[in-house]
Amino acid sequence: MVNNKLLEKVKSKLHYGNDASIDRKAEKWVLEPLIPRKSITILDGLGGSGKSWLALDISYAISTGQSFLGKFPIKTHGKVFYLTAEESPEVFAERLDLLQKHYPENKENFIWLSLLEEGVDMTSYLCTKKRGDRVVTETAEILEELIKEIQPIVTILDSFINFYGLNENDSEDAVFFYEVLKHLIREYNTNFIVLHHQNKEAMKGATANDTISFRGSGVLREQARSRIVYKNIKISEKQTAKKIILEKSNYFSPLKDELSKGLYLKFENGKHKYDEQFALTAKRAEEEAKTRGKKKKGKESEGLGDYEIDF
Repeated sequence: MVNNKLLEKVKSKLHYGNDASIDRKAEKWVLEPLIPRKSITILDGLGGSGKSWLALDISYAISTGQSFLGKFPIKTHGKVFYLTAEESPEVFAERLDLLQKHYPENKENFIWLSLLEEGVDMTSYLCTKKRGDRVVTETAEILEELIKEIQPIVTILDSFINFYGLNENDSEDAVFFYEVLKHLIREYNTNFIVLHHQNKEAMKGATANDTISFRGSGVLREQARSRIVYKNIKISEKQTAKKIILEKSNYFSPLKDELSKGLYLKFENGKHKYDEQFALTAKRAEEEAKTRGKKKKGKESEGLGDYEIDF
C-alpha cells in the first residue's frame, strides 16, 4: 500500500522546469572549500594520526566564525555538536583546554557528548540488524532528538566505526547508514563530519598514495560530498608536520587547488597553523622520503627473477 500522506508531501515538492522559486544564491558552504552544506564530509587517516584534533580545530572555527588557518572562510557560522565514542570526558576536556587558548570563549556554540560518560548507558551504534533486517537503534532516535533541540550547523561523529554498527564492506549497509544521516540533514539542516580510521596497509608509509586508498565500501566515499585525508609527515626525529588533502569535493570553489595538492601544517598546543617556510620544509622531507622508499623497493626487487612481491 502506498503511504498517501507521504505521497502528497512528495507531490508538493515537485518542481517544473526552471523553477524561479529556487534560491540560486543560497549559501553552498559551511567552511569553503572543505565542508559543503547539506552534506556528509569524511575525514580519514590512520588511527592516532590526530584527526580528532583537526576536527576540533575545524569545529571551533565554525562555532566562533573565525576563518580556518586564516585562509579558508567560514560561510555558515553556528553551533557544532561533537559526539565522541573514543575519548573519556576527562581526556576530551583536556583537549578543549588547550584549544580554547587560541579562540574566544565558546560555551554557547560548541556542544559535546562523550559516550564513555558515566550514566550514558547506551550503545554508540546508530544502526544494527535484527532478524536480518537493518534498523535504527535507540541511540539514533536519541541523536535525532538532540539535534532537533540543539539545531547544530555541523554534527561530528568520532569515529565512524563506533557509530556504524553494520558491515563496513557491504554497500547496502553503507547506503542504509547514510540514509539515516541524510534524514537528519533534510529534517534539521545539519551537516555531518564523519571521522574514519584507515588501516596501516591502506596508507602505508611515505610511499603510499595520499588519496586512492579507502577503507570499507566505496559507497561511503562516493556518497560523501567531501573527503579530507589527514596524515603525518616526519621531518626529523623531533618534528612532524600534518598534511591535509582535499581528495574529493563535489562543488566548485576557487580555493580547492591548494588543498587538492596537499597543505602542510604545523601543529602546536592543540592548534593547526600554516607557515610557508615550514610547509616547504615538510614538502621537501616528504619528497625525499618517497625517493628513498622507491630506491629501497627497487633494490629489494633485484634478483627476484620470475617472482613478484607485493609491498
